[in-house]
Amino acid sequence: MSIEQPAAFRPRTITEVLRPATADEVVEIVRSGRRGLHPISTGYNWGLGSGLPVGDGATVLDLSGLDRVRALDLERGYAVVEPGVTQGALVELLRGTPRIFNLTTSSLRTSIIGNSLERGVGVHRARAEDLAGLEVVLADGRREHVGWWPGTSAVPRPHGLGPTLTHLFTQSSFAVVTAAVVRLLPRPEEVRVLPFTFAGDDLADAVDALRSWTEQRLIPPTTKVYNPVAAQADGYLAHVCLSGAGEVVEALSSVLLGAARHSPLVAGASAVDEVVRATYAGDPDPADRWFQRRTMGRPADRIDAELGLLMFLPVLPFSGETVALAEKLIRDCCPSTPAVTMNVLDGDAVDHVIALGFPADDPSAVAEAREALDRLHQAFAAQGFPAYRRDVDRPGTATALQARIGQALDPDGVFAPGRYAAG
Repeated sequence: MSIEQPAAFRPRTITEVLRPATADEVVEIVRSGRRGLHPISTGYNWGLGSGLPVGDGATVLDLSGLDRVRALDLERGYAVVEPGVTQGALVELLRGTPRIFNLTTSSLRTSIIGNSLERGVGVHRARAEDLAGLEVVLADGRREHVGWWPGTSAVPRPHGLGPTLTHLFTQSSFAVVTAAVVRLLPRPEEVRVLPFTFAGDDLADAVDALRSWTEQRLIPPTTKVYNPVAAQADGYLAHVCLSGAGEVVEALSSVLLGAARHSPLVAGASAVDEVVRATYAGDPDPADRWFQRRTMGRPADRIDAELGLLMFLPVLPFSGETVALAEKLIRDCCPSTPAVTMNVLDGDAVDHVIALGFPADDPSAVAEAREALDRLHQAFAAQGFPAYRRDVDRPGTATALQARIGQALDPDGVFAPGRYAAG
């Protein structure tokens, strides 16, 4: 059997593709004696390999058929979802309720579990913070719950007594995750996204102003900054989201607009696009317009076939000087300026999503993008800013402790080497 091969990556030889529909079927597959199982959720891990395994000869375990929301508790604020549950599916269940989910700006067709296990970034917080517990199938076929699970206590908290094991299974290949408890956010009374623009020459000062506002809690650590290519504008664009009680949002808006007059940040002349505001509010456009317009320019199911895409995702100190240095490194490494989105993680850190897009059917463009990505990895690592998410052509190397844990959990190599501890 075959799986779609993104043009940007070396083709892989895949032994077979299995598509279970239940967690019980996953247990049966794990116990079947197969080796080199490579689980995927929906396969939409664009720019990092999509559904491809790291090496040849793997058996792809496509979990998109596990698509049930097993539980939804609006009072305690959690949902139990399977790998095939998409952002869009959960959003539809939550419309009109007192809860919202921490969405990413990627397609509504992407898997919640897939991105959470990658430690992706939502519009309100890092996706790892959404995870309260996991259901995992270990290499010997046992199904276990780690972290918090319904029935263990009344309060859904990721940390219980003793060692917390949930994140042993994020960015790892130690098990198959067949379900997760994800935490939901209270629906705010009001959501307002303030757009600010600034020129490239003011990048360092503008970033320092945003950091100051974040440190002083004038704004939450949810700001997104787009370079001119990503913003599709002449300058940089920052989205600052304020949410909560209407009076608080109004007061903070007034304070920020006043503070902006003493910075390079220029308040937008009009309200932010409603599609953007709705995503922050937990009620995104069902047509995926933000994703198509600002991110890829085409529907999710046409990306790998029509668009070559490579992603580089480093984490940097949240400072104007460092972000300006990153911009210089990007210019030096890339033949043309790629789309860059900066996600504020907290008062000290900001990640970069650097998207190298190119025609999928142009071999010279593929080669040029691969070379640019190599240069980005080398240049940023030299500054102490390695990628926090890896692609299938550049897997990480396990530390000695990680290797010992992997050997203890999977001594017979039931699971294929992953991108974060490949050897």
